[in-house]
Amino acid sequence: MRPGLLELRWAYGLFALLALESFLLAWLAPRPVVWALLLPVLLTLGVAAWLAPRLVAMLRGHRELKEAYAQELGFARQVMETVEHGLTVSDEDGRFVYVNPAYARMLGLTPEQVVGRSPFEWTLPEDQERLRQARARRLSGESSSYMTRLRRADGSLISVVISGSPRWQGGRIVGNVAAVVAVGQLETGAAPEAEPGDGQP
Repeated sequence: MRPGLLELRWAYGLFALLALESFLLAWLAPRPVVWALLLPVLLTLGVAAWLAPRLVAMLRGHRELKEAYAQELGFARQVMETVEHGLTVSDEDGRFVYVNPAYARMLGLTPEQVVGRSPFEWTLPEDQERLRQARARRLSGESSSYMTRLRRADGSLISVVISGSPRWQGGRIVGNVAAVVAVGQLETGAAPEAEPGDGQP
């Protein structure tokens, strides 16, 4: 249904009821007092006629804006779901609130198995200090990139480059957004080759 059409039908229904009420008053009320009874109804009809198009336009604009936002959100989610590298969104406590399928596949898991958990669970203990430093920088408003190793669900290791930026909401940092790119499968216990310099993701 076209935006605003439902509201317009309700407005027409209201006008019809008010018009019927006016007709019944004019038909049943004694002639000397009919105008006294009818005048408030006519004033109400006039105000309603003035407000109706403005109200319909406002509701239609709100609905169109809501539909446009939903379309943009759907497009953004489609892009995040189909890219080949991992994408993650974390909250202030560092726990994942969103991961795309590519990141979950890196860990040998599903997105549902990863959301709500911390990246420390898959980062090797000797690499966790890099993760702490990167998280501290993002919470202070900086972006950063670093190389680390993740332990997959089957026990194998994967070397990745993580580039992250602060996630802002309402003028404050509420977490971070990161892109995770796999750079190679490692032998168990192998160290990453090199650490890239800090920079924008």
